[in-house]
Amino acid sequence: MIRLQWLDYLATLRERKTWLCGAMLLYAVLAIPAMLARPPAHVQDAIAMWFGDDRPFVIFMFVWIDLAMNKAIAFLPVVLASGVVLRERDVGVLSILAAKPLSMPRYFALRAISACGVMATLHVGTQLLGLLYFPSRVPGFRPGTFLAAMTLHLFGAVFATGLSAAIAAWVKHRGASALIGLTVLGLLVGMSLVGFYQPAWRPALLVNPIALGALSLGSLDHLGPAELAPPMFALALLSIAAIGVGAAGVRRMEA
Repeated sequence: MIRLQWLDYLATLRERKTWLCGAMLLYAVLAIPAMLARPPAHVQDAIAMWFGDDRPFVIFMFVWIDLAMNKAIAFLPVVLASGVVLRERDVGVLSILAAKPLSMPRYFALRAISACGVMATLHVGTQLLGLLYFPSRVPGFRPGTFLAAMTLHLFGAVFATGLSAAIAAWVKHRGASALIGLTVLGLLVGMSLVGFYQPAWRPALLVNPIALGALSLGSLDHLGPAELAPPMFALALLSIAAIGVGAAGVRRMEA
């Protein structure tokens, strides 16, 4: 089973859609520092008001998480996971797989975990590339803080991928599952930072898993295990739950 999981991960990593996702993330790494070279005054003022800090690194982290990585996980997980199992069914392979000693729920979980693994690989690769590129482009760049904040965000990206796969398992139509996935993730991403703009709403909005992945923005000067471990643990459980829900949905294909 472990070998099959590894081979499926490698196969997903080699797909053209994965390379397209990687190219989009590479563009984000190159474009964000250029965009921030001369940030509009009103953007600086707004971020300073929301976070009480107008240092270049704080502005960069807000833009990197909100305009780059949050927007990326609003659609890249859909590209990677919205066709899990459905593609095999549409090309007629699923009936062959059903004859193998591997149940549809287990096969779904295998494919969903591979998609999550590829999303994690793309995410980690993007942050490591940024770790090399950003220090020369962002004044006051803090590598340790950046890495800690983006490690938390990684858990949000994995959850988004698991959720996209679960939606596909229940909707059972590739076009519809992609549309619903984009809508749901778009809403979650759109609401993820509202707690920073409206502090009174923050406790209620923490039910949003994508908001958990961006919590580091509120404590960039003192990120540590106490700030990172609880949301990481919550997102890990939510990712497992999403894949479990998807496995329950795909069980109907065995009928």
